[in-house]
Amino acid sequence: MKAALLAGALFLAALAPRLHGDFGHYTFALTWQPGICSTDEGCTSDQPHAPLIGLHGLWASRPRALIAEGVPLRTWWSKGCDVYHRSDAPPPISAALRSRLDAVMPHFAHNLLTHEYDKHVQCFEFDPTAFFTTELAMRADVANGPFGRYLVASEGRTVTHSAVMQRFAAVFATKHVTSLQLQCAVDRDGREVLTQVWMTIDARDLAAFPRGESLVNATTNQDTCPKFFLIPGWERR
Repeated sequence: MKAALLAGALFLAALAPRLHGDFGHYTFALTWQPGICSTDEGCTSDQPHAPLIGLHGLWASRPRALIAEGVPLRTWWSKGCDVYHRSDAPPPISAALRSRLDAVMPHFAHNLLTHEYDKHVQCFEFDPTAFFTTELAMRADVANGPFGRYLVASEGRTVTHSAVMQRFAAVFATKHVTSLQLQCAVDRDGREVLTQVWMTIDARDLAAFPRGESLVNATTNQDTCPKFFLIPGWERR
């Protein structure tokens, strides 16, 4: 375990964009797999049922050069790297790393890994192996830590928004409570369910994650969960 944490810390420290690095923060997006697979487009039949906490991506905020050019925030949200140029190519990573990502990412009809690489990685010229290995280490830190264990223990229960936020603040020992943005949607049974967990991380302090000093409040409120919502299990898939 110590060796894995050390390896993750080294990748976090080494992760740096070669281009367009003048952005302020990252959004780290984790998925609650039973929730995201029961809403929207759903997941394909080969979706693994473990782990419950999956990986969506690590998203750099709008580069300051684009802000100066007047590129709207919502354009950056919708297009990301496509503002600069589009790449339909999958990330150039090893088969072993691709397999590790496949085990924790949602399986959509479109390939999520290729989408994430195109929208959030390629225009910054991150080293792809370092980038995706960093994401995996960050996911493991959260999923295997006290906040992840809290979510897993809440599987199948209706929770309050305030309780989840309070647990997050306590676990990460942070005053930046709105670093956490919860994502909910209506599932096929008409229930408000948790689908994703987003955390806002200071770009200068990524290497400190998951310590509380790495977190900053989100600059825009994108939390979509109501006062009460379900953390669903797989039983309704």
